[in-house]
Amino acid sequence: MGRSLADLFVLRAWLMEKVSPTAFWSIIPIIAASIGGIFFVMISHASEGKHSESAHEDDVSGLQVHVAQVATKVDHNSRVLEEVKMDLRELRIEQNNANQRILEAIGDR
Repeated sequence: MGRSLADLFVLRAWLMEKVSPTAFWSIIPIIAASIGGIFFVMISHASEGKHSESAHEDDVSGLQVHVAQVATKVDHNSRVLEEVKMDLRELRIEQNNANQRILEAIGDR
């Protein structure tokens, strides 16, 4: 506490050198009023619940569950898609082999 109070006096002395005393003492009430206003708003709204525009906690929880389900489905569908891609690659290879055998059989005639 003593250190911050000493710093405050150093800051006051530095400001007094940079601005006129009238400007300095004009700024202090504005700063104090701003801090007091913020404090007042915090205290006056502390006892209130959420604003009427904010979502209810049940709705938010429901949305979280829904998002988790969608994420699970997307993950599952991604895995299924990878399996289908692998199956298509295998079918393509088999088809190419079958085409080669057919062409060889035609060429042997």
